[in-house]
Amino acid sequence: MIGVGVVGVGYWGPNLVRSLLSLPDCKLVRACDAKAGRLRYLKEQFPQVEVTSDYADLLHDSRLDAICIATPVSTHRDLALRALASGRHVFVEKPLAPSSQDALDIVEAAAHRDRVLATGHLFVYHPAIVRLREELSAGKLGTLCYMESERVNLGPPASEVDVIWDLAVHDVSIAIYLSDQQPVEVVAFAGRYVHPSLLDMALLVLRYGDGRLSHHHVSWLSPNKVRRFFAVGTTGSGLFDGRFEPKALSLFDQGYDSRIGAGDDQVVELKYGAGEVRVPDLPAIEPLRAECQHFFECILSGRPPRADGLAGLNVVRILEAAERSVTLGSRAVVLRS
Repeated sequence: MIGVGVVGVGYWGPNLVRSLLSLPDCKLVRACDAKAGRLRYLKEQFPQVEVTSDYADLLHDSRLDAICIATPVSTHRDLALRALASGRHVFVEKPLAPSSQDALDIVEAAAHRDRVLATGHLFVYHPAIVRLREELSAGKLGTLCYMESERVNLGPPASEVDVIWDLAVHDVSIAIYLSDQQPVEVVAFAGRYVHPSLLDMALLVLRYGDGRLSHHHVSWLSPNKVRRFFAVGTTGSGLFDGRFEPKALSLFDQGYDSRIGAGDDQVVELKYGAGEVRVPDLPAIEPLRAECQHFFECILSGRPPRADGLAGLNVVRILEAAERSVTLGSRAVVLRS
């Protein structure tokens, strides 16, 4: 049985608390936040949760085996290092840190302490994305060619990070998970149209060592919420569309095209179209609950999480490269291995 402390119960923290409490291996949850109103709200929703405004109370509580951090990204390094120094396993919401050096510090501290470090890349635990990876790994869609995504909605009323760090972090983590490799080059185009100080629209293009590409459009400017990820293989493709939960994944065969090989003397109708479409049944599990359950399983088994600290570090490196590309006038930025 695992005791967990959650620091930060603003927008996302209460969802973490709810998911943790639903797990059979969870023996208790303590929550911490500097804002008294957030603690009162959490206590109303979950009366069994102990609350405190002092992070040190969590670190000194011998009943806690792990700390989950759901605070602004600027605080992640300090909070994670203190939790690791106290001997706790640590889960950090995305992005892992505001810089690759800060992320590396967290990863090295976890390795030094031999503690489990998980990064909150939620969508690599989504049943549709997990199934899409299985289809690709089994060769059912052929060889992966390229990926594209769109993630747009109205932006948060207050944010310390721009749209790249807020939204692109999701699709970059999905692309790495599906392709099972890191990009070697990043180009980003972005603009500041409505927000007074932060980029609120961006397009990222990632190039991989084998020549495949992925491109990702993110925006805070659309009133329509879109969560779409498309992966194309040589013999088929897969589309994740969050609008159609729980049938969020569609798998497409290659299709047909009667124009191919049709000579001048052949009397045939020239047409093309989509092939068979499969909409697989997916496990009825909430991605956040699956993510929390996996974190617990890794604590109990000692195995590294699917989205571990290195995954978090690699995504931060890509976001940094995208940011640098924008400042350089959308020039390509090469990622060191």
